[in-house]
Amino acid sequence: MSKSMPQLMTRAAHRAALTQAAGDVGYLRQIGDEHLALHRPGGDTLLVTFECLDTTRARDGGLPLSSGLARKRGWATLDIMAEGRTWFRDDDLHDFFDGLTDDGFFDDYDTVVFAGGGMGAYGAAAHSVAAPGSIVFLMQPYATLARDIAPWERRFRNAWSLPFGPRYGNAARMIDGAARVYLVTDPTESADAMHASLFQAGHVMRLPATHAGTDIQARIEGIGILNRLIAGAVNDTLTPLRFAQLWRGRRQDPVWLTGLMRKIDRLDRPWLAALITGYMVRKGAGRIARRRLNAALSQLAAEGRTAPGNLEPAPRPDHARTLLAGE
Repeated sequence: MSKSMPQLMTRAAHRAALTQAAGDVGYLRQIGDEHLALHRPGGDTLLVTFECLDTTRARDGGLPLSSGLARKRGWATLDIMAEGRTWFRDDDLHDFFDGLTDDGFFDDYDTVVFAGGGMGAYGAAAHSVAAPGSIVFLMQPYATLARDIAPWERRFRNAWSLPFGPRYGNAARMIDGAARVYLVTDPTESADAMHASLFQAGHVMRLPATHAGTDIQARIEGIGILNRLIAGAVNDTLTPLRFAQLWRGRRQDPVWLTGLMRKIDRLDRPWLAALITGYMVRKGAGRIARRRLNAALSQLAAEGRTAPGNLEPAPRPDHARTLLAGE
C-alpha cells in the first residue's frame, strides 16, 4: 500500500513553524523581498543550506533540510530560503553575506558547511566564498546561467535575464577557497554533467549518481541518506566508494525505479526493460510494471531472444499466468 502524501502547510502556518524553530535565541529574518534567513544557534559546526521555500514547506514539518542532522549533532544552522526561482541573485542577500563576513560570524565556528541541491547547490557554492576554508556539499549543481559561460544551457529561460555576477557569480569559481567540495551529479544527464565539468578545482570530489534523474536531492532525501552524506563530508570520511554503498538504497526507491523504467522504455531495449520491470514486479510493483514486463517479454520472444533470468510473464493478481504471443 502506498504512503499518503503529507498535507501541504499553508504559508501562514509555515511561517509560524519557522518562527517557532528559530526560538528565543535564533532568528527568522526577511532578506529583501524574496529570501528568508533562519538561524538556529548550536555548537562549533555551522551548516548553511540553500533551497526554495516551497521545497521547505513541502517537507514533513515544514523545516529546512538541515533540521534533522543539526538537531541530532547539535550543530548551528543558517538556512536561506528563496520565494521562487530567484537563483539567489539578489543584492540584499549578497549584502547580508557581506555583513556576516565583516562581522566575523563564520569565524565563530570551527567548521562551516555549505549544502544545497539544484538551484540551492548554485546558491551554496556561490556563497561559500564568504567563509574560506568551508566544506561544500553540492547535489546537481549549476555553475552559472550566464550566457557567455554556459551558452549550451537551454533550460531556465526565465532566469537568463538575471545578472550572474559580479558578486557571488560563477559558482564554479567561488569554491576556490573551500577546504573540500563534494559534487553529486548524474553523468547520464548531459546538461547537468556539463555544469559539473566546470567545477575543475583539485579539491573537488565527484560522486556519480547514475540515473538519478532531474532531482537528485529528492532522490537522496527519499532513500534517507542525506544526513549520512553531509556527516561524512564533515568528518572527511565520504569517498566515492562510501557514496556508492549508500546510493545502493535507490534500488528500494519506487520513484527511482519508475524513472529508470521510463528511461529504458525510450531506449527500446527489451532485455533491459524486462530485467528492470521483473525486479519491480518482484518488489510488489503494480499494473504498469507488470504490463511493461509482459510487453518486453513478448518482444524478446518475437525476436527469438532469451529473457533475463528465465523471467516469465507477470499475471494480474487475480488471473493465471499471462501467455506470450504465439503460446
